[in-house]
Amino acid sequence: MIEVQPDASLSHAKPGRRIVMAGVVGSILPVALLAWVALMTRLFPDSPQCGEYTGCLGYLVQAWEVGRWVAIVLAWPLLHLLRVRPSWPVAILAALFLTAIWQVAEALLLVSPAEAFALIIFSGMIAYPAAAWLAMPRVPRKLLILAVASSLALYACAFLLTD
Repeated sequence: MIEVQPDASLSHAKPGRRIVMAGVVGSILPVALLAWVALMTRLFPDSPQCGEYTGCLGYLVQAWEVGRWVAIVLAWPLLHLLRVRPSWPVAILAALFLTAIWQVAEALLLVSPAEAFALIIFSGMIAYPAAAWLAMPRVPRKLLILAVASSLALYACAFLLTD
């Protein structure tokens, strides 16, 4: 009889590697967005996105408004490529965490722009490893439910502060 070895990349793989690879995904996506902003600024400095007094801040605004959602969509293939399994639950859970973190960053923007920008940049390095850890099979479901409920509550509080 032929014995098939289980794939080491599945959900029972080493948790440390899985969390580190999820952190790599969380760091690649904002770097890619900032690289896109730098490239567009370099290639099209006379664009309507660039102003005389604001520089090419329009590209950064575009990266924030559109690029963050593109990054969430691109996270699943990147998680899959880096063998973070199961990829779908990690990507969905991280998207939930990211939206809460981004809402907090938007609430902080008027009070402390530098900290808000840092929170946006490092949000993926917070959300993806946390999601990878919480999506592991042996993590208690009560903890997962508590994390999701806390994320929703954080989003709601930050949303109320921005209005």
